[in-house]
Amino acid sequence: MKKCFFVFIIFLLVGTVITSKPKVYADSQKVTVNANILNIRSGPGLSYPVIQKGQSGDRFTLLQTKDDWYEVQLSNEKKGWVASWLVTVNSQSKDTSGIVTVNDLNLRSSPELSSSIIQKLQTGQRVQILETNSKWFKITVEGSTGWVSSNYIRLASKSSVTSNGEMVTILNNGTNLRSEPSIQSSIVEIGNSGETFSVIEKDNDWYKIKLNGGKTAYVASWVVSSTVKMNRTKSNKVNTKGLKGKTIVIDPGHGGRDSGTIGITNTLEKNVTLKTAELLANKLRNAGANVFLTREDDRYVSLPSRVSVSKINHADAFISLHYDSINDQSITGHTSYYYHSMQKILAQNINRGISNETVLKDRGVKFGNFHVIRENTQPAVLLELGYLSNPLQEIAINSQDYQESITKGIYNGLVDYFK
Repeated sequence: MKKCFFVFIIFLLVGTVITSKPKVYADSQKVTVNANILNIRSGPGLSYPVIQKGQSGDRFTLLQTKDDWYEVQLSNEKKGWVASWLVTVNSQSKDTSGIVTVNDLNLRSSPELSSSIIQKLQTGQRVQILETNSKWFKITVEGSTGWVSSNYIRLASKSSVTSNGEMVTILNNGTNLRSEPSIQSSIVEIGNSGETFSVIEKDNDWYKIKLNGGKTAYVASWVVSSTVKMNRTKSNKVNTKGLKGKTIVIDPGHGGRDSGTIGITNTLEKNVTLKTAELLANKLRNAGANVFLTREDDRYVSLPSRVSVSKINHADAFISLHYDSINDQSITGHTSYYYHSMQKILAQNINRGISNETVLKDRGVKFGNFHVIRENTQPAVLLELGYLSNPLQEIAINSQDYQESITKGIYNGLVDYFK
């Protein structure tokens, strides 16, 4: 009797497998390869021969599924099967990409700060977003899949905007001009500082530009300056109201191998600028602002990279924090610098805020030829917040009261600027 029962159960199981029907999908469904190399097989199982190989990022139309396998449409009217655990299913209409907004963003194995780091991503890298989990995005990038904080990924829109006489100027020698709007695409030509090109259209964070000889190429918006963008910024920023929702980039000067100036008692400028930045960031975040720091620890960040954080996040204000030094140890005070005329009103508001909140000598609002404000197309200021070369002021700078007063003054200046 038991033997007959087991035969009956086996018959049911085998019958279920034999009679199961694949699920057929509409043409709009796509799969994206997550593995570095993907074996595409002739049938839905590991025992079937490999007929083709796919690479990370490849996309295929999903035809049907069977168990844990997907049948996909290949080129030349061929079809093949891929393992479901090595690809991601998505719809063409819901394909979401994003752009990394900071340097050295950790790609982690799971949505937890304690999880292992797979690799570090850099400003401007484009990623594909697979899913969201609270404040985390699961992404795929350059053959790797993992989790990143959603705070440092900006969603990329799909629209292209036709230029209206816009010109861009290359900021640095050796700038890559590419075949497609992606840092993974091939390099068409190399641009150098000062070269100017006509813009054909804007594609997310890239400009399609016209080269000599009628050729075209793409250049990243964070490595060029744009005349139209600067004028538009000048007319729009002052009329916006309130800190809530504003994007503020805080730039703690120096870092890593660049200590900045050194005080009489060996205070390192790089350390106090970071302390000031953290206090200011907390105040601004509590007011509802979106805050980005160009560095969050003791690391070296190049000047162009600092400017890139401002450009790629379309900062409403960029604040570069510094402390001064001079041979004359009697000199004290604070100074606010701007480069472009449209930046002056921001410098004036912040300078006034600091003067109203502290007893520091006001050394004024001045023109300054500093890279982080000169090459910045957003409203940007560079602040010298005291002299480490003055023994008494150095002691004060290291105090909590001084830091609270300085950051409150900057905060109040921003509040006035956005009224």
